[in-house]
Amino acid sequence: MKLNKEFKKIGVVAGVVFLIVMIVGKRYDIPVISTGVNFILYPVEKSILFMGSQTGKMTLYFKDTQRLLEENELLKQENEKLVYENTILAEYKNENNSLKNILDMRQRYMEYQGVGANVIGKESGNWYKIFNIDKGTGQDIYENSVILANGGLVGRVLESTVITSKILSIIDDRSSVSAKVVRTGDTGILRGDIELVNRGLCRLEIDIESEIVKGDQVITSHLSSIYPPGIPIGTVEEIVQGKNGLTQYAYIRPIVDFKHLEQILVIKSNTN
Repeated sequence: MKLNKEFKKIGVVAGVVFLIVMIVGKRYDIPVISTGVNFILYPVEKSILFMGSQTGKMTLYFKDTQRLLEENELLKQENEKLVYENTILAEYKNENNSLKNILDMRQRYMEYQGVGANVIGKESGNWYKIFNIDKGTGQDIYENSVILANGGLVGRVLESTVITSKILSIIDDRSSVSAKVVRTGDTGILRGDIELVNRGLCRLEIDIESEIVKGDQVITSHLSSIYPPGIPIGTVEEIVQGKNGLTQYAYIRPIVDFKHLEQILVIKSNTN
């Protein structure tokens, strides 16, 4: 026990002496001592320098990361702003195109009185078969007034109040229009079809001898008591034979987009 205490004292004294020697050697640059001290302290100093360097790099990394996050957030906000502005511009463009179409139609049918109107409601479903507009008898819009949009035939007024009107479109199965094939001059009856409406099509019943083909243009005929002649209706998309062998049917793709009606033009029919 006593021996252990002596060893501890000697160790402490030796350690103190060794520390003093290292400090003195380092301070006064005594070659032998300084070299030994450098040899002993080199790994420690190297570790301290390495840790300092890594700490600096980590600090710089976190600063760069924070800066990138801030820049990314600014870019995200700027992108959202641009998307919003582009959406507004696209909406203005669509509205301008709709108004231009209405103006073009007014000029085309200048011999008829016309008034623009907005679609304000429709029956359930994806297609505008029956819908309401924000004009009525207060603007001289009555039953059978003709409805146009996108340069083509929409349908006719079914009934009116002072401030609104209900519209029956040509794709509704209750609709019937006298139509003419531009290329051949053949006439037939265009009706809505309950089976074709989900494809946005109408059915034209025409004589079996008609040489109607896919791609032919169809317009309103002079035989109609409601619709003025020459209003574009649509294009032949498919032809099928009737069961009785006396007629054939052409499926017509209307010019009007009956899924996205917003603005229309009302003109009076020949009966008004």
